[in-house]
Amino acid sequence: MSKSVALGIDIGGTKTLCVLVNRRCETLEVVRFKTASHEGLSKFKARLLEAVRSLEHTALARGDKLVGIGIGFAGSVNRKKGIIETSPNLLALEGFRLGDFLAKPLRTEVIIGNDVQMGVVAEHKLGAAVGCANVLGVFFGTGVGGAAIINHKIYRGASGRGGQVGSILAQPVGGPKAAQSHGILDRIASKAAIAGEALVMAVKDWAPYLHNKVGSDLSKVGWGIIRRAIEHGDDRVEEMLRARMNVVGIALSNVVNFLNPDMVVLGGGLVNEMPELVLAEIERGLREYLVPEVSQVLKVRRSKLGDEAVALGAACEALERWEAKN
Repeated sequence: MSKSVALGIDIGGTKTLCVLVNRRCETLEVVRFKTASHEGLSKFKARLLEAVRSLEHTALARGDKLVGIGIGFAGSVNRKKGIIETSPNLLALEGFRLGDFLAKPLRTEVIIGNDVQMGVVAEHKLGAAVGCANVLGVFFGTGVGGAAIINHKIYRGASGRGGQVGSILAQPVGGPKAAQSHGILDRIASKAAIAGEALVMAVKDWAPYLHNKVGSDLSKVGWGIIRRAIEHGDDRVEEMLRARMNVVGIALSNVVNFLNPDMVVLGGGLVNEMPELVLAEIERGLREYLVPEVSQVLKVRRSKLGDEAVALGAACEALERWEAKN
């Protein structure tokens, strides 16, 4: 008798990760590829279909039945129609009918949602936040994404963007225009913001290790090289990163005081590379501004599922949708 399996797909600004999971949402196989949306929609579609077909072949070889596909996407999506609406970091994919693209050739239902919401669903079901009724998740990658679990259910809000924290105004100096420039978390703690500031330090020779490794090429400045620069004594880079993470914590204190969650889960590429630094500074900023009753019950934890969190959450949702209908 065949066993039911599902696919989970995480389409991010840098990479796309696809997982095949069983009914318990345990990973059976993983396929990764560079999203590279700058190469155009056609090439992305070809790479995605190749990855999905590979996992479908694995399922068939095992004698399993594919019952659903879940997708987490770094941007705004139309869940009902399965369409990518907007994504500042993946412009070539805007308007793409992603649900139809995969549903027809694989003959199964496809659900699509925000990537961080899917990641927090996974952490709640399988990872750091198991057993917590109320959770705020913040993931650092190409941008700063957020999602909330309220009373054990993901909160999507009226337009599907509930829980997002990237647009929180952290530096109000400059009036309304601040929200369009440097004043929001996304412009303070996104990969582009931190990498850009680190590169300035490198070019000014304030960060000699980083300068030696990347020169003036911004495309070479990722979370890994920033970690190595700090480890090799580029103290100005470390000071900058600590200061920005502290600002993130202070800004998030507003949301945490409002939600009063059991846990804040921090994840994404930055956290995976420098968990101790990031968690320490964010928690320091948070605790300084939390009311005592909120702070006493709050735990701040790192994502347990790492870079598979979003794909696993998407697969879990696909399985739940199928189980509800059968």
